Amino acid sequence: MAIISKNMEIQERIIGTFEELQSAIHGLESQLVEFELLFNQACDRHIASDFQKECLLDRISSRHVTILSRHESLQLIQETVSAYRDYDGLFLDHKQLLQSLELLMLNHAEREEYEIAAIIKKWYEKFVRAVDFIADLAY
Repeated sequence: MAIISKNMEIQERIIGTFEELQSAIHGLESQLVEFELLFNQACDRHIASDFQKECLLDRISSRHVTILSRHESLQLIQETVSAYRDYDGLFLDHKQLLQSLELLMLNHAEREEYEIAAIIKKWYEKFVRAVDFIADLAY
């Protein structure tokens, strides 16, 4: 059984969390494309029905705005975390990385952007768990 340093374990955990973040962003990008197609179809139906399908347009538009907001929030987190990544793909200064995410979250809460702050908080907590863990020791 290979012994790896605590720092490398932390790196693996942060990289895993970062990859999870990237997957979430990719998933939202797919949803955005899907909702853009749905919106175009809803516009066509709305026009074809002599402008009687406004409710459908509103629902699709509302959902699209929600997904877009989540996507932008995750991209903001990705940019913040990426600032602490070196050329080799390792994350430097874990404490500062967490402080930056926490500050980002608090700034959005202060501006009363609570949905964005909640999204950031979720990912902040994931990165905290990646950095501050108690390694399982097997004897």
